[in-house]
Amino acid sequence: MKKPFAGLLCIGLCFACLTGSQAQENQEYNFLISGVPQYILTNALRIDFDIHQKESPHWLVLSPYYYIDRSSVDLLNLGGSDDYYDLYSYDQIVGLGLGISRKTFLVKKPVSQGIYLQYGCSYKFFNIDGNNYVFVQHTGEDGLPYQEMENIAYTLQIHSAGAFTTLGYQIQLMRSFYMDAFIGFGVKYSHHTSPDAV
Repeated sequence: MKKPFAGLLCIGLCFACLTGSQAQENQEYNFLISGVPQYILTNALRIDFDIHQKESPHWLVLSPYYYIDRSSVDLLNLGGSDDYYDLYSYDQIVGLGLGISRKTFLVKKPVSQGIYLQYGCSYKFFNIDGNNYVFVQHTGEDGLPYQEMENIAYTLQIHSAGAFTTLGYQIQLMRSFYMDAFIGFGVKYSHHTSPDAV
């Protein structure tokens, strides 16, 4: 229940800021720090650092990611069953990542509001520790290879690289408070190492 509660808390804070805001003169900034609240639902944190490239509509965006999860709770029942062989059971997930992108506003002024196009790339690394049933290959007495399931401690490492582009709209709701809505698409390539090499 803590994940839905965290999401509702973020939404409530946004609405509280909206309803409590008063009409103020908009001020332009050359450096913005923003959070991406939907990552909280996946036990992650993403912060965007937007750096304005002076005398242009372009911004450099640095997006560090941090993931940690020790709950091993499958809220979506991705394993499909409650038996002993659950591919989605783990003890801990820790992940780090960094995204680099360029955001270009499609209007001349102001330079931090309006419709924008953003494109960039990201890299993420995950380390997953657990104790689960995995396939292990043994050589039988007849000299042939056999696959058996054994309950062993394992470490799974995932390297993920991606590229994306988004179209968005950013608006200043009150002094030092922006809201950003976006939609887009991306591609991702992942590689992992695991005990059963599958």
